[in-house]
Amino acid sequence: MNFIDKSSDFRKWLEGIPYEVAFWNSYYANKKRRKDLFQWSMYNKECKLDNFDIHNYIRGLEEVDPKIIDVGSALSFMFGNIINNKKYDVIYLDPLAHFYNKILDRYNIDRPHIEFGTFETLSLFYDENTIDFIHIRNALDHSSDPVSGILNCLFILKKGGILYLNHFVNEGENEGYRGFHQFNLKKENDCFIIWNKDTKINITETLNSFVEIKTELSAAGRLIVIIKKIKDLPETLNDFRRISKDSVKNLFDTIEYFYTLSSSFKYQFKRFYTTLGHKTMRILPYSILNQIKKLAGKS
Repeated sequence: MNFIDKSSDFRKWLEGIPYEVAFWNSYYANKKRRKDLFQWSMYNKECKLDNFDIHNYIRGLEEVDPKIIDVGSALSFMFGNIINNKKYDVIYLDPLAHFYNKILDRYNIDRPHIEFGTFETLSLFYDENTIDFIHIRNALDHSSDPVSGILNCLFILKKGGILYLNHFVNEGENEGYRGFHQFNLKKENDCFIIWNKDTKINITETLNSFVEIKTELSAAGRLIVIIKKIKDLPETLNDFRRISKDSVKNLFDTIEYFYTLSSSFKYQFKRFYTTLGHKTMRILPYSILNQIKKLAGKS
């Protein structure tokens, strides 16, 4: 079942890579900003999630060492890996793992390496009904196909497993659909909605036969979606042939993109000016950065 035309969305996603890599490199390269990042990072800290008691959830599991994945983790390490006074080996997973691990090695950062994986193909990396908890923060709306990403998460979750989403509301609109910000997430009539200028999908209505979904806003106004798997998804929603086909197509779309001289030049130029821009931004005070962001959002 295809919800989204991925041919154009993947190209936009591909063009957003320089921005994302430059953003994290600028944070880790600047000692002051890196210190700020580690202060609000949750690595080696007690796990705290808005609107969900993960400590009680983990206590209720039969497994001694439940499997936990932070999908689309980037380099924020915002998922606390200490639960019920026990440190867990959380799997930090991201499609840009290759770039992020180079950043960790370059600055000799004492953090776990990121594992490679994509939302849209998780079912090719992990077996069905093997994962207990999946955490996604500020990342689902950055993917090229967020609906397929949710389906893949549900496939690998055990029955009773939780997919926890924590995102800004309508980030695509707020960011002017730049870089990875091609989709919006919102709550509408107690339903979880994914949308952009071309499509609108009611996830709650689409999956209500297989999951329990709770869609709320946190005290800070962030969108919190808690999805509990209650049944295995039908084969129509787990089409491995389609997933494999899409993966190969994305590979050749990438090759074609860089084979074209104009596209390759455009990508490298974007890499240059985003790197320069982010390094400059790390020097500026947060108050000025917020004003620049507001002005950019209006443009």
